[in-house]
Amino acid sequence: MEFLEYLYTNNYKNLNEWIQLIKEGEDVYPRFRIPYQDWLGIYLENIADIDEEEVKTLLRLLLQPFTRVIDIENYKAFYKASKDTNNLENRNKELLRIYDSRLKCEKYKRIENGQEAWEGLTWVLQFLPFRPFKAIKALSSYLEAEVCFLPDDRIIGIKQCIDIIEAKYINNSIGLEKYILKLQPREFEWLIEILYQDIGYQTELTPSTRDGGKDIVAYIDREDGNEKVYVECKLYKTTELTKDSVRAFGYIINKDNINRGVLFCTGYVNDDIKNMDTRIQIWTLEEIIILLNAHIGSDWYKRLNLLIENQRKKYMDKQNI
Repeated sequence: MEFLEYLYTNNYKNLNEWIQLIKEGEDVYPRFRIPYQDWLGIYLENIADIDEEEVKTLLRLLLQPFTRVIDIENYKAFYKASKDTNNLENRNKELLRIYDSRLKCEKYKRIENGQEAWEGLTWVLQFLPFRPFKAIKALSSYLEAEVCFLPDDRIIGIKQCIDIIEAKYINNSIGLEKYILKLQPREFEWLIEILYQDIGYQTELTPSTRDGGKDIVAYIDREDGNEKVYVECKLYKTTELTKDSVRAFGYIINKDNINRGVLFCTGYVNDDIKNMDTRIQIWTLEEIIILLNAHIGSDWYKRLNLLIENQRKKYMDKQNI
């Protein structure tokens, strides 16, 4: 049984019919969330075959602004009660304080200004397809800020949007391995450097030879202090990552007193090695693709040549200075 299913309108039988009714502005409930989780599950399973514009259309429908009748009625009731002179005469100051506090809620401020009670969130689509992780982060931040006031339908709808964005733009790694495996080792390092820069790190690429056991040094200033990370890139076709390689990387991290290390490996990595050293995060090929999807964009492979050539030009220009 779905949430408030007894209130559902009976004018749709599948997801496509429901979407069409929303598009046409018909009276339908629920309006701001997909009615059935099973429908969402089937949609996510097939999302790789769904055109991106269709996906964005659904996201727009789920994230559009709205005002419920109860929002207006509550605003009027709180406003009227806050002006009730009987409360003043009875010195019911605590009750007045509660009414005033309710009216300070941003939802009622928007209604007071003639706006929709619940803002549209379609602006997060500007992050797609290039920054899907930021789109998810924005929706999550909105949920955190408004969760005490949001209607349940909106909460469920936003969570469904996050699932859709993850499935369409982040978690799809099938067939993308070849784009990474065709790179040269230095080009792979450039790509990982771009990833770190897009996440928010400052980076320093080490020399191709005598790199001191790391390929990239990444820095970031956080609220709780500065972080320095060593990054090692292993572009393997079929080679297995060895314990000796991880152990050597851990030695460098310990010797240089570095916060942590990250090892990107396109070859085979077993679970024992991944858990070998808590200071070292090891990303496999599939996980690397998901990171690229999330932070550089789900179309990174279409722009890969441009990304690499921009890095090549940048370092050639530095050599000429």
